[in-house]
Amino acid sequence: MDGEVGMQEPTRRITAEEIETYKRDGVVCLRGLLPAEWVAELKKVMDKVESDHAAKQKDGEFTLAASTDQNSSQLHAMNNLGDLIEQAGGMVLKEKSGSKADGAFILVNNGTRDYKDLRRIALESPLAEAAGALFETSKINFLFDQIFIKQAGASTRTAFHQDQGYFRVDGQQCATFWTACERVDMKNGAMGYVKGSHNWETYAPNAFVSQMTMDTHGLPTLPDIEGNEDDYDIVYYEVEPGDVIVHHYRTVHGARGNVSANRGRRSAAIRFGGDDLTYLNRPSAPEEFPVDSNLNDGDPLDGDVFPVAWRVSLP
Repeated sequence: MDGEVGMQEPTRRITAEEIETYKRDGVVCLRGLLPAEWVAELKKVMDKVESDHAAKQKDGEFTLAASTDQNSSQLHAMNNLGDLIEQAGGMVLKEKSGSKADGAFILVNNGTRDYKDLRRIALESPLAEAAGALFETSKINFLFDQIFIKQAGASTRTAFHQDQGYFRVDGQQCATFWTACERVDMKNGAMGYVKGSHNWETYAPNAFVSQMTMDTHGLPTLPDIEGNEDDYDIVYYEVEPGDVIVHHYRTVHGARGNVSANRGRRSAAIRFGGDDLTYLNRPSAPEEFPVDSNLNDGDPLDGDVFPVAWRVSLP
């Protein structure tokens, strides 16, 4: 790999306790999984994304329309989406904040298509090996990635939601590996998870910064978790760079807004699937989720769109 960081095993083995926690709760925090050199790679990606966001903001190039371009990443200004929801009479979820900072909430879908360092993290870092251990599977496919940046003062919450309704896959061995390149706590956007909710039914996707749904495709809407957090078994994780939170794609999760005056929260979500995962052109999935025209519903995922990122070594 041009003398740079190559494919690595995890800095430490996944423990039996961590596997059991993931199976029981639908979420587990793998402390210190990513070595410092991979965190440095992630920081380079985030610096470039923020630079690209600033340039597009200056030129007024943002659009809220979903992109059907399967060859490029999609950079979105979530502040603009929030403004549109409020103009339509909806409610955007925000933290109460006395901070005078007013940072952006930035989302990038399919960043691996344009940010080569992120693609290397997805395919060559210890993440895929760790997925194989957690799923107890013989191979791991890379599915999809997103970048989430909440700059200082970006007080908008990420609404509680499930990932499954957004994904064109089906099966049990599917999870998000979420990692940040700076410390994350309750003030700058900690992630929260409803323990055991991977055993719930599938719910309709929402507008991400709001509980509002568009077309539910016949799926039920998620209860008001933000307004009733004490009624649910929610765990919020405070993490350091190198820590990785893993959650099942049906686990209900959300994130606090960033009320810090001077600390951003820059994170990536890498999605992997195991042996039992198959293709499903799910009606509720947005257009920006990868599409493989060579696959029919029920087909295994191997191919260029969902490449194998790790495979168990034969004896």
